[in-house]
Amino acid sequence: MSHLAVLGTRPLLRAALVSLLESLGFERVEEAPTLNVLMQRATGDSRPEIILINVSGVGDIARLMEEINAWAPNTKVVFLSTDLDLKLLSSCFAAGASGYLLENLSSEALQKSLTLVSAGEKVFPSELAAVISDLAVERDTSSDPASADLQGFDLSAREIWILRLLADGQSNKLIASTLHIAESTVKLHLRNILRKLHATNRTQAALWALRRGVVLANTDTTVVPGRTSDTVFDR
Repeated sequence: MSHLAVLGTRPLLRAALVSLLESLGFERVEEAPTLNVLMQRATGDSRPEIILINVSGVGDIARLMEEINAWAPNTKVVFLSTDLDLKLLSSCFAAGASGYLLENLSSEALQKSLTLVSAGEKVFPSELAAVISDLAVERDTSSDPASADLQGFDLSAREIWILRLLADGQSNKLIASTLHIAESTVKLHLRNILRKLHATNRTQAALWALRRGVVLANTDTTVVPGRTSDTVFDR
């Protein structure tokens, strides 16, 4: 990995991250307070492979991700937060982020996490494991997600699949690609899902799905970086 960028409104944190990343062996690391400043400093067609963003101070995550994708479509984005905020985490991944990490992780875990992101993985904080465990306890593992427990909500098989992908953090575009349907069709299904679940937004629907075990089968893995080591969970 040769080119990284650090964004954030806190100059000391940016400087510390740049120094840390360079000490970890990353060849080129730059920093900027905003995306616009980073874009102005860019030379030619050079774009960062990964942008590490301090989520504090970011107003509209979805809009920021759209701007990054328009400027650097192949760049992966990792958000850095002070604590585990499930709503914020869900918003980051729904917008297309590749990672959500906490500031208390070790330098080794940060290095491994960014290497994994570069390889196409998505990374989450290890603290998320406890939350997932709590959600798993709440659900009845003996029932199938499409069983009577969900039939009372009048969800179709397609809507349940969309809920699974939503809970997996996929954007509308990715859901459409996975199910081989139009993005407009996904949006229509999501409106119906929100109405049936009496949810006000996609984050509420995703958390509703997680609590009831409407999750993907064990088709791949999610890497959860810890403070000193990495743990892999099937999902």
